[in-house]
Amino acid sequence: MTSVQFYFLFPSLFMLHELEEIIWMPSFVKKISIQYPNNRILTYYTPFAFNFIVLEQFLILMTSLYLSYQFNNYSIYASIIIAYIYHVFGHLIQTVVIRKYVPGLLTGILTSLFALCNLKNEFPIKLYGYSLFTLLVIILNLVVSFMILHKISHKK
Repeated sequence: MTSVQFYFLFPSLFMLHELEEIIWMPSFVKKISIQYPNNRILTYYTPFAFNFIVLEQFLILMTSLYLSYQFNNYSIYASIIIAYIYHVFGHLIQTVVIRKYVPGLLTGILTSLFALCNLKNEFPIKLYGYSLFTLLVIILNLVVSFMILHKISHKK
């Protein structure tokens, strides 16, 4: 598989991971809310908010892929893929800390391994460092999106 073929396949891998989360997250949050009743972060979760944010991230990913293809420069897109791989460590850490399977871990591991095998070391090592910044931007986007959707839903 060529690198470009992999880049066009990656959104499907991303959505496979997200579908696992979409399916299992509502029951997971319900169970974890009982275990941690005073956790303020869990109050921001609703299935609608989560699904809306998945859609937003997918659109950002597709826009990035389109621009990368148009300009024949996949560096930023690759940093997003590497940030995705990094985020799977978050699922792993959460699973260890709360001692419960966190939705997305299995598909995250499988898709990340596939991504690692297909990145083919075409990028300089500093891109892996830039990917940490990309991950930070993605996390910031998630937090802000959840906060905005939480405010909107409580105005009604």
